[in-house]
Amino acid sequence: MFEYQSVYKRNASGLHGKTFWYTVLTFILIYVALIVVALLLISPAAFFDSAWVLLWIFPMIFVILLISVFVIYPVGIGVLRFFASAYRQKEYKFKDVFITFQKGNYSKVIKLSLLMLLIHFGFSLIYGFLVQFIVMAINTPLIAIGEGMSSGTGQPSGGEIGLIISLVLLNVLVIVISYIPYILMGIYMFLAFMTYIDQPMIATLDKFRIAWDVMFKAGGGLIRLIVSNFLLMLLPTVLYVLMFAGIAIFAIAVDNEQTLGYMMIILVPLAALIIIALFCYVMYYMTGSLTAYYFECRDALDRRYSERPQNPVRDDGYESNEEAQRYDEDDGLRPL
Repeated sequence: MFEYQSVYKRNASGLHGKTFWYTVLTFILIYVALIVVALLLISPAAFFDSAWVLLWIFPMIFVILLISVFVIYPVGIGVLRFFASAYRQKEYKFKDVFITFQKGNYSKVIKLSLLMLLIHFGFSLIYGFLVQFIVMAINTPLIAIGEGMSSGTGQPSGGEIGLIISLVLLNVLVIVISYIPYILMGIYMFLAFMTYIDQPMIATLDKFRIAWDVMFKAGGGLIRLIVSNFLLMLLPTVLYVLMFAGIAIFAIAVDNEQTLGYMMIILVPLAALIIIALFCYVMYYMTGSLTAYYFECRDALDRRYSERPQNPVRDDGYESNEEAQRYDEDDGLRPL
């Protein structure tokens, strides 16, 4: 079941600690920077009237969006480079997280990020309307049937209770199923960014095409990948419920308020730290599994193309021999 997590663990052997702590350090720096930016943006609002504060929210959101696209996304791709380099056993340093700003590939990262943002926005808009239509198509006739079954006595009949239960279950099912396309979209975006890390100099549309082929045409275990990561995410969730249920039971059982106060000061932060640590561990292997999925499927595609003499091993999409020469000198992970 946990095939890709195991593959990543094996291939990145010896570099797990380095990759994990570099990732943690990067996200700490990102959050600190965002807090500083937020404070700088909020501070002028202290001198505004309440109406102007509401208007100030819009430029704040716009500035944060710009920072996300032009700074956070490139740094995030640098984090993914840690995972890719570890998987390929390629040496790397912490400064490599900023490599997209150093190697002349910044414009390609921004183009890819903007296209991803537009695709996600357009998909969310259209898909959101579709889900709303499906929910209405389910609820409207069932509610009409329920009104027809109503006896007017104020006491719901067995049929009405069954109908309410069916309505709730159908809505929950629709909500759960509606998340699947977003999960697939997230995986596709990850694979497109990983393609950039693998081959930064190829055309942007070729990155999208390769990500599509890796995801759907390489014969990888996409369902196993999704299910295994879902099970991994259940670990911190279940632990969260169990730990705080235990704390609640302990609080009920202890009669001494002073002792209870001291124990809460110790137990609650300790439980929070354990859950955060487990969540980081799970996220590390989830990201590692997606990295392994990309390289396993990409290598399978390359082997498949290499067996057909009429096709190149990679359809690079280079526009000229000069660009191909540039690729040989860039910071990508191929050729190996």
